[in-house]
Amino acid sequence: MPFSCIFQLNNGAINKNDEVIFIEFIESAFDKYEEMPTKIAKVIFNGKEAFIYTNCSCYISSKGDIKNGEIITEKTKIGYFAANGEDIPYYKPYATIRFK
Repeated sequence: MPFSCIFQLNNGAINKNDEVIFIEFIESAFDKYEEMPTKIAKVIFNGKEAFIYTNCSCYISSKGDIKNGEIITEKTKIGYFAANGEDIPYYKPYATIRFK
C-alpha cells in the first residue's frame, strides 16, 4: 500500500544560507510513476539555473502551491508523491537539487 508524501528539500538537501527561487514546474513529470530521479521543477539555486528532482521511485501526483519567484525553504511543499514504504527516502531528502 503506497504512502502519501510531500516533496521537500528537507533532511539536509539545502543549507540555511542557500537561496532557492522557484521558476516553474516540469509539467510532463506529474501524474505518472517514475523509478529514476525525475525533474519536477526548475529553480535558481544560489544564482544558477538548476532543477529539483525526486529522490525515490514514486508516483508523482500533484504540484504544491508555489508561484514564480517564490523562495523555497526546507519546509516548502513543492509537490506530492505516493511511494511504497521501502522506497521512501527516510532520513534523507525527499527531493534534491541538481544543476542541469
